Amino acid sequence: MKNIHFLIISSFISLFLLTGCGSQPKSQATSAQPSATVSSPNDTAQQENAYFLTDNKMARLEAREYPWSALGRLNVAGRHFCNGVMVGKNKLLAPASCLYDLVEGRWFQPKEMVFVAGYQRDDSTIFSPAESYQIAQGFVPKNQNLKSMLNNWAQISLSLPLGDHTGWVGVRNQVTRQDLTMVAGYRRGWEHVQALFPLCNPSDTLKNKCPQHSDGPLNRYIIEETGLSLAPNHPISAQTIALWNLPASPQAPTQFNYVSPIPKDSVQRLLVDLGYLDQSSTEISTATSEAQQDLGGAQNGQADINTLYLLLRELNRLRNGSPSS
Repeated sequence: MKNIHFLIISSFISLFLLTGCGSQPKSQATSAQPSATVSSPNDTAQQENAYFLTDNKMARLEAREYPWSALGRLNVAGRHFCNGVMVGKNKLLAPASCLYDLVEGRWFQPKEMVFVAGYQRDDSTIFSPAESYQIAQGFVPKNQNLKSMLNNWAQISLSLPLGDHTGWVGVRNQVTRQDLTMVAGYRRGWEHVQALFPLCNPSDTLKNKCPQHSDGPLNRYIIEETGLSLAPNHPISAQTIALWNLPASPQAPTQFNYVSPIPKDSVQRLLVDLGYLDQSSTEISTATSEAQQDLGGAQNGQADINTLYLLLRELNRLRNGSPSS
């Protein structure tokens, strides 16, 4: 705990940071110890809904378990937020357009930005101020041409190494039809819950299982046996990937003060959706082993990343008719 610098903030400041109302706090202390009483990552979502899908297209995620913990909110100048994603110990990616004030015609300053990771229902104990940022070459805030749109990315350096606690995603430009893609993030109007659209992929030809335009810009990801990778609809240029040294592979958290290293809640609710587990059953390990055997995974009874991938792949096979290869 000695070197951990996350804040314990009051409920007022927590709400203030996450609603984007008013100005940011004048001081972001970095010496306070984290809260010793963080709620279990599996409490909130499971109590609300035993099923993974809340309707025919969306799931509400538990943001305090990996890999979803690598996704978060960048709050800017107390006015708005955008979806950000961790790509290193103290680095994240976010849309460059989010950092520019069109009304005042200026770039926001790093001191006006706070990144909140693992955010779920006003719980904001994992956050860091921004220290600096870089804009991808070719992005022009008021220019909507293709070159500018393709370079609508910013890499933001944080003051604190949140990635040790949240893990981070890989970055991939190339997507094949065999890849299991989906869309996730915080939506407009539902800013306090992280949402996943697990069936929003090339197999959904009508795109009726994807988010609405009114949900705002969400990121596309690839889920694999080893974790989650960002796969943006507008690929990041190879030059930018090399310049920013973006990771090719995901990385799980190395410290577990706040985040579960395994997606237990997601796996448990997927087991219910797929008929391996009754809503009231406590035989989760047995159901997990059965699913692993059926779907070709290692039968360890653990709700690990590989099991999450297998279950999401099976969900897509059943709901979208996509191949289970």
